Amino acid sequence: MDRIFLIISAVGISYLAYLIFAAMGKKNEKDPIIKQMNLMAVQGKFESEKLQKLLNNAGLQVSSRKINLFRFSAAALYVTVQALSNFIRNEPFSFMDVFIGVGILVVSSHAKFLPFGWILNRLHRNKIMRKDGELISFLRLYENNRLRRRGYIEFGTYCSQVAPTFEYLRNELYGMSERCVDIGTENAIKWFCDQFPHNHVFISDIRSILLATEGMSDDNEAAHYLSSQSKIISKISSDQYQRKWIRIGEYSTIVTTLPSIATFLMVVVLAMKYIMLIKGNFNGVSLYQ
Repeated sequence: MDRIFLIISAVGISYLAYLIFAAMGKKNEKDPIIKQMNLMAVQGKFESEKLQKLLNNAGLQVSSRKINLFRFSAAALYVTVQALSNFIRNEPFSFMDVFIGVGILVVSSHAKFLPFGWILNRLHRNKIMRKDGELISFLRLYENNRLRRRGYIEFGTYCSQVAPTFEYLRNELYGMSERCVDIGTENAIKWFCDQFPHNHVFISDIRSILLATEGMSDDNEAAHYLSSQSKIISKISSDQYQRKWIRIGEYSTIVTTLPSIATFLMVVVLAMKYIMLIKGNFNGVSLYQ
């Protein structure tokens, strides 16, 4: 009980010192040291551009500051609770608690091969896969629009009309629609394609199709060219479909393999138990004596 009162006294004295320090800070607001003690300045130390980029790529609307605050708060809270518990029970401080706190920080790190980083990487890949699917759908809709017999919708207007139907491609389509008016259709298409990585699988094909089609002044010629490119569009779609199912097949292979591994381990464990049972029945007497 004495140790509990000691902890309460220490907390009370610390809080009183904080109140006095805060009261002094109001009288001298120009002091740079006082300015750095505000909460926003402390929270700003936890911001990470790299982590924020990974979160944005994964499609998570969470700030890196909140993630880092949660990580360090969880680790500090665990170590503090364990230290206070040991202090109250009059037990020595265990460095294992510190290692566990460090482990919390390591596991929740955004490094690529750590659990949290791996999850962000998988979410990013899923987002890329879905965005590529929407890109193919956009190209299909564009093809249908240009091949309409009753006339087609202008490219910039068409982009703004179909943008709400897409989740991952919406901002890029709105941006391309605005740039069609500001800098022209050709430059807008180039800007749109530049939003994708340079090593993208089929963005170069889409760039060529859009630039060639929109660059033709004769509508019949453009429609004929687009019809001749249907095989390329179909190949892009089939390749994307194949990549999707190959990826699903990898996960399904792992899932279907787990029961076999579990069965094998169960047989091994049962065999070992059977051997130990037989050995116990002979009370350590060798069968060959």
